[in-house]
Amino acid sequence: MVKSQLDLFNDFTYFLNNPALGDQFHQHDDRVMVGGNASPTLNGSLAGLPMETTIGAQTRYDDISLALTDTFQRSFLSNVRSDDVSEGSIGVYAQNTVRWNDWLKTTIGLRGDYYQAHVHSIFDPNNSGDASAAIASPKFTMVLGPFHKTEFFVGAGYGMHSNDARGATITEEPTDPSIKVSASPLLVRTKGVETGVRTKILPGLDSSLSLFALDQDSEIVFNGDAGDTSASRPSQRYGVEWTNRYRPLSWIDFDADLALTHARFVGFDSDQAAIYASLAGFPQAQIGNAPGNYIPNAPAMVASAGITLGEKTGPFGTLRWRYLGASPLTEDGAFRSPPTSIFNARIGYRFDNGWRIQLDALNLFNSQANQITYAYGSLIKTDSLYNLCLPTQTAPAAVCQNGVMDYVLHPIEPLSIRLTVAGTF
Repeated sequence: MVKSQLDLFNDFTYFLNNPALGDQFHQHDDRVMVGGNASPTLNGSLAGLPMETTIGAQTRYDDISLALTDTFQRSFLSNVRSDDVSEGSIGVYAQNTVRWNDWLKTTIGLRGDYYQAHVHSIFDPNNSGDASAAIASPKFTMVLGPFHKTEFFVGAGYGMHSNDARGATITEEPTDPSIKVSASPLLVRTKGVETGVRTKILPGLDSSLSLFALDQDSEIVFNGDAGDTSASRPSQRYGVEWTNRYRPLSWIDFDADLALTHARFVGFDSDQAAIYASLAGFPQAQIGNAPGNYIPNAPAMVASAGITLGEKTGPFGTLRWRYLGASPLTEDGAFRSPPTSIFNARIGYRFDNGWRIQLDALNLFNSQANQITYAYGSLIKTDSLYNLCLPTQTAPAAVCQNGVMDYVLHPIEPLSIRLTVAGTF
């Protein structure tokens, strides 16, 4: 069981909606999560061939209280939306692996998921309701090898992701009930394929290289003005992943991972094209709003590497590097986030009795990069549109409602030191 509570204050749009007090809002999330997982494995044979079958079940239930309010200097101004959400899910699956000979192994699997959600919208009963969905996901993998400590693999299958339950029951805009909206599906189909090679041909090295492709029937995107996510257009991704772990001696371990991904929306966004057209004549509002197929915050490159020193007991230390490449922030690619590079380090001592003491240095070199970056329409007094919208509006309403697209970011925390004492029993 997990019990969590979150209170988060943000202001992505500054004075776009409330020129007097600003657009700060408060997100409240209070939830309890319980769940279970069981997966026995049975060993047997098929026509005399070794066979392994795993049958499993997973279940989870969330009881959630959510609230979104407008605030000023973290003081309450007005309610936007408040909901009590209960969501339960159960997944059952079976996986069968057969080794046909010394160089061929196949795995087939099937998973079924069922989700049931109830939303009680406290301020707008029209956004209350029930949603349920079921989906089946078959999978297949074939492994050829090993040949000289090297094997080749190919896999394909279906999967899914779940959307916000509130989006599956919504019928009207919480801030303006006269605006009717369409509900999102509770579960979304994904399809993927992967092929590659794994090798241990060099002593101490475990390395794999794979090519992948992933199609999603709907992409989840972040909404800065509401602080939540919503379902968007279908998307496609393809790329390459390279993972390595090298352990030349018992007390030293190297690892390095690299992923390169091409991610795009599928199809033409006619709604965004209409918004772009409504801003004609005001380039400061149009920039960043043209229709396009870039997926916001989908980096083209992610990499990490590290070195770990030490045995199971005694002194130990690690140095890790994480890199997040530049990514588009708008669908037209007009705004992009800068790359982020950060180092973390750890030293410590493990005792024979299961206790350990460790000292962590987070953001070791005090990088001035961004933890996350967004681009949203906003309005501040130095913007060229401000005097055209306030205090007397002379620009079109669509322009003043959009504002000027700009960067919104959260900087990486500065160098931090953390001391941990822990024990296992």
